[in-house]
Amino acid sequence: MLFNQAIEIDESLNDDVMRLSLSGERVRYSLRLKPADVAAAKKSSGLKLPAKIGGTSIAAGQTILCLGPQEWLIVALPKSREKLAGTMAKLSADYICSAVEVSHRNLQFTVTGPGAARALNAACPLDLSVDAFPVGKGTRTIFEGAPIVLWRTAEHEFTVEVWRSFAPYLRDFLAKTAKDRHMA
Repeated sequence: MLFNQAIEIDESLNDDVMRLSLSGERVRYSLRLKPADVAAAKKSSGLKLPAKIGGTSIAAGQTILCLGPQEWLIVALPKSREKLAGTMAKLSADYICSAVEVSHRNLQFTVTGPGAARALNAACPLDLSVDAFPVGKGTRTIFEGAPIVLWRTAEHEFTVEVWRSFAPYLRDFLAKTAKDRHMA
């Protein structure tokens, strides 16, 4: 682990309705390519870059999210660090692009349980119903003013990437929401 991931998760965030857990360290790259180079870059790099904004590609411990026109966030397990760095270096040598490692910028949480969407919707303006935000969809959005990247990995499971400085705020907001739910 290259960066301290330590953040305490309150026990109120672990019940039958919703669970919040901190994911381990991840390798992250922000990638931008010129539209004319996307197809060739996909072929030469082997990266499965989703074409549609909001699309995700998940395989072998790596998630790639299309966040905008010719913009992707790549999130991978630490064991992929060297291989991914090599891939990004090759893309940078072969194409006009921006391939920036942003591994230490974020922390990643997983929010699971039948109340996960409702808990996130307490501070996220998106409709997180499974019909409007299906499994496999991902996007950049806000959580009570904090910028996040959110994607749905299962019907009752979301992954949230949040800037490290906002991680305690997100955790505390969800803890307050859980406490209010238990008091209601």
